[in-house]
Amino acid sequence: MNYLFICSRNQWRSPTAERIFAKGYGCHTRSAGTSAQAKRKITASDIAWADVIFVMEHKHKQRIKADFASPASSKRLWCWIYQMIITT
Repeated sequence: MNYLFICSRNQWRSPTAERIFAKGYGCHTRSAGTSAQAKRKITASDIAWADVIFVMEHKHKQRIKADFASPASSKRLWCWIYQMIITT
């Protein structure tokens, strides 16, 4: 399973999630950001690679759907913060 973690600048949140899930969860991980100032900006190839995309905020999900409508249409996008609040 390939997990892609997204935040705005790919500075703290998504790289941290990438490192946590890379250890012992039996999945492959990447992280990227939606901002032009992101350390690693999300690409269409990231979307194609991912089985599941975790976003840190709803605005990231909206950005992906707007910028990558076709490749993202068949992907599962989970809003990380929203899911954490709902399930706890």
